[in-house]
Amino acid sequence: MYTGRMSGQPKGMPVAWHHSSLAVSHIDRAMAFYSAAFGFEATFVERGMSDQIASIAGVPNLTCDIAQLRSAVSGHVLELIAFLGMPPGHERPLVPGMAHVAFFVDDLDLAIAHVAKLGAVQLGAVTAFSDGSAVYFREPGGSFFEMEQVKSAGQ
Repeated sequence: MYTGRMSGQPKGMPVAWHHSSLAVSHIDRAMAFYSAAFGFEATFVERGMSDQIASIAGVPNLTCDIAQLRSAVSGHVLELIAFLGMPPGHERPLVPGMAHVAFFVDDLDLAIAHVAKLGAVQLGAVTAFSDGSAVYFREPGGSFFEMEQVKSAGQ
């Protein structure tokens, strides 16, 4: 685990990556999707978390269902949170791409077909960039993800 300093970081403040988090509308559908599509395995699940999420978010009476999933390939932890009982004034529309995770794939067409079979909805067109192509999706639990295929040498 890296516990070094990043540029501009105060001395004595080690950094180690822990997780990425996505807000979802349905915890079970999101967990099933990320497991089937990308091989994530649940390591922690809590339903109806209240005091802790209200405290850390600073939103009284907030509750959530929360899960942490680990990638068998990279070891990365993906946290999924379904916020429940959002008090008035704290709702915020989620714009595609505003919060998402991204995955490199070898064959974008094959990957698109795979996630579509699992219920993911393609949001826009496959878009070309200087280093390859990418596309956004919404998975059945409500979060957004991106898949990218990097150009191979000679493309």
